[in-house]
Amino acid sequence: MKYYLFPKNFQHYSMEQLMDSTAKMGFDGPTALIRDGYWISRTDAKNDLPAFVKAAQARGLSVKYGSADLNMETLLTQKEPLDLLKCFAANGVEQVRMQYMGKQKGEDVRAYKERFTRMAENAAEAGRLAGLQCVVQLHGYFYPHNATAAYECVKNCDPTYLGIKMDPGNNVCQEGFELYWYQIGLLGEYLAALGAKDVGYFRSGDPNDHNKGWYQRWLPAYEGMINYKDVFTWLNEASFHGPVIAMPFYEAESDEAMETIVAKELAYFKSCNGGE
Repeated sequence: MKYYLFPKNFQHYSMEQLMDSTAKMGFDGPTALIRDGYWISRTDAKNDLPAFVKAAQARGLSVKYGSADLNMETLLTQKEPLDLLKCFAANGVEQVRMQYMGKQKGEDVRAYKERFTRMAENAAEAGRLAGLQCVVQLHGYFYPHNATAAYECVKNCDPTYLGIKMDPGNNVCQEGFELYWYQIGLLGEYLAALGAKDVGYFRSGDPNDHNKGWYQRWLPAYEGMINYKDVFTWLNEASFHGPVIAMPFYEAESDEAMETIVAKELAYFKSCNGGE
């Protein structure tokens, strides 16, 4: 499996610093995060993305996974999103995570499945036109939040062009928990990536508040609640080959300390995967 860094918490690094640190920590490469205020702006991706890829390659890294807030409802009706997907593909990016579908109290929640099914079909067609795989991440507070909901919406799409990113950390920290072997078996050929992060629960608040004092906190996976040894065992049994997207959302007292923790977490993920 290949391991890529989701660099959201490294926004303050220069592109050169990011690449040096990504290599030093032991990753195969960084995620191409297209977001204004980061290294690749949405307004100038045609220039920023090639520079990002070139900087990675100069350090022996690869950029195969991207992330962009592309609305799946408008992928086929607006020129800019499809052009951006084609830009990803032209620069060697093989998978791109899409924008989430929101959900709000008071909406017709029974309409979510039909709406997201149409969005998934749009994304699969956009992926075909661009020559890459569009990816939907399972994410709490959005739809779909679990594998059961996702599979029912994507089961008629071509998995070559549309996949699902499993995310145990989001399952535990937010909503959507399902047994991991069940998720892997259900998603099958649609399982496109693993979002790798972990969480712990602490009674750090007022026992009389709305959560009775219990709150979640992101943790390095070697300290968190999730049994990644079993997760990787089941992934390998299902012949899943990655990628694994490490998502370090915890904090550290310094950049140096953060890099040390992330490198240790990556080593932990690899050890859970038999050292690979």
